[in-house]
Amino acid sequence: MEGEIGSRFAPSLMLGQVALVTGSGSGMGRATALEMAFCGAKLALFARREAPLQQTAEMIRSQGGEALVITGDIRDEGSVAAAMRRIKENYGQLDVLVNNAGGQYVAAARDITNKGFEAVIRNNLIGSWQMTRAVADHFMFDHGGSIVFVTAVSRTALTGFAHTAAARAGVTGLMKTLAAEWAQYGIRLNCVAPGTVKTEALGRYPIPPQKWTELNRSVLNRMGRPEDVARAALYLASDEADFVNGAQLFVDNCFSAV
Repeated sequence: MEGEIGSRFAPSLMLGQVALVTGSGSGMGRATALEMAFCGAKLALFARREAPLQQTAEMIRSQGGEALVITGDIRDEGSVAAAMRRIKENYGQLDVLVNNAGGQYVAAARDITNKGFEAVIRNNLIGSWQMTRAVADHFMFDHGGSIVFVTAVSRTALTGFAHTAAARAGVTGLMKTLAAEWAQYGIRLNCVAPGTVKTEALGRYPIPPQKWTELNRSVLNRMGRPEDVARAALYLASDEADFVNGAQLFVDNCFSAV
């Protein structure tokens, strides 16, 4: 997937639609943007750093797709509002939002400060809420749409990640409540809950060698790939899932079930 557009889905699946993918400069966000571009969507790419977004945009454009680069921070209301204006000026519509941006760090719960806990909550939960509310206000309350949150497997304890476990559980609860409240506007909301996915970000965590065996535990004996998550997000975002609302799709290859 990295470096080229390709998909197992039909190239017309999202033709005529505009999709905003946050955190689309690398990893799962980039893979999702590439999948959606292959399927005919015009992309709005959003993240804090411009250079990685430009790389994603070039991958899309080199294959004949269309991409708009928007730098900003989901935690900042001004950034989010500016993104809505850019999308409206350039595309005039927005049909899909993938809330992929987020972040956390490894720490035992007793070592997490209140400030650190709050930072992760603000990034993963409040940031997702601000982007979701803005997209609904500016586009989807009038025309409907699909919103997908990328969260994390929550069936098992996330040791070392108490802050993100709380934030992601909050996102899941938010998604289910909004799915019920906003169905009347033609807005569908769902979650993709990945297991361990091998991305550049994963390599930055201080994971001892013996831990990798546990992380690879699944019926396939491998970690997830960004495109595994991207394909799930694409399905939930597309009209193929038009009767799927308020759902949490686990993409962990049975990790949390064994």
